[in-house]
Amino acid sequence: MKKIILILALVFTSNAIFSQSIFDKLEDLDDVSSVVVTKDAFELLKKFPDADSEDMKIFNTAKGLQELKVFSTENLNIASQMESMVDNAIKKSNLTQLMRVKDKGSRVKIYIKATKNKDIVSEVLMFVKDTEVNDKDDKPTATIISLVGDIDVNKLSEIANDYEKKPNKSK
Repeated sequence: MKKIILILALVFTSNAIFSQSIFDKLEDLDDVSSVVVTKDAFELLKKFPDADSEDMKIFNTAKGLQELKVFSTENLNIASQMESMVDNAIKKSNLTQLMRVKDKGSRVKIYIKATKNKDIVSEVLMFVKDTEVNDKDDKPTATIISLVGDIDVNKLSEIANDYEKKPNKSK
């Protein structure tokens, strides 16, 4: 009986350790651009000293992150697959819709996984699908952005407020 329990424990532990994100197979597709920032990169950010400057607010917010993944494509078939993957991830991880925006040919959906602390979320998943083409060189795009870790919504709000207050230098 002890052997059976030990074997089951090892199987479940190895699945937890070696499990991949539902989106990882997108990295192998030629028509998908990807950016993956690992936990080790965020560990380096933790070594930066805390500071009150506006630029350091972003670094301090990122210190709680464990993983950032961004996948983007202009291939309509892959975009449909990506949307299905997002739907599966929402169900699998029990994510809550935070907001959705529809503007002309663009759709943005943002989902979160809440924690017991209302100021911290453990996961943010965004799906952006842009089907409107303004220029003959433009193509429809789909993008998945996945953040995992301890994400302080108050710090994100501060960054967003600071960004809104800055004058637009491109005008």
